[in-house]
Amino acid sequence: MDTQKRELWDRLENEPDRAHRAFESFLSLPSGERTLLGAYRRHVGNPDAAKPSDTWSGWSNTFAWRERAAAYDDHLASLRREAYERAIEEEAARQARDVEKVRGQCSELLMLAHMKSMEWLEELDVSQMRMSDAIQIIRLQMDYAKTFAVEPEPSHEDEWTEEDDAEAERIAKEIRARRDSEESAQDPGGQDSESDDTNEDHSEDSEADDT
Repeated sequence: MDTQKRELWDRLENEPDRAHRAFESFLSLPSGERTLLGAYRRHVGNPDAAKPSDTWSGWSNTFAWRERAAAYDDHLASLRREAYERAIEEEAARQARDVEKVRGQCSELLMLAHMKSMEWLEELDVSQMRMSDAIQIIRLQMDYAKTFAVEPEPSHEDEWTEEDDAEAERIAKEIRARRDSEESAQDPGGQDSESDDTNEDHSEDSEADDT
């Protein structure tokens, strides 16, 4: 028993073979150019035929050629629409994969830059650091924290703000103060020498007054 689904444009059970071949000639024409006379002329090979034969006209009415051809056209339109949607989905998926790949590469590069920066900082002499160096380091650290944060931050917080500038200035001042403190610790006799010079000046002024 044939259980395969039959479509309207397939051969009907009561449709003779000759009638179905004639219908296929009608069906093969583009939907916008499909006419009974045009199909008849092509089928019989007579482009000058004035009208289709009575047999063709009878088959067309008996076996609903126009309705079956319209169903076939709708089927083709549905197939084209589904193919178009699949193509869009596949293209979107491909673009998403490309974006994710680029994002991963950028993350790896940023991670590598951060590691290299940390290695450089470990070997850096803080007393020789300039303010601009400190600010750049802070920028890098903040960008790294925002990029690899567990929870995504709002986009407006990803920009360098006045608060970030103030924090960078505060850290830079601490660095300068620490450097000055270290320099003072390395030269403890500087202030005593200045004090002695001041005492000598006072003694000379006192002797001049006595004279």
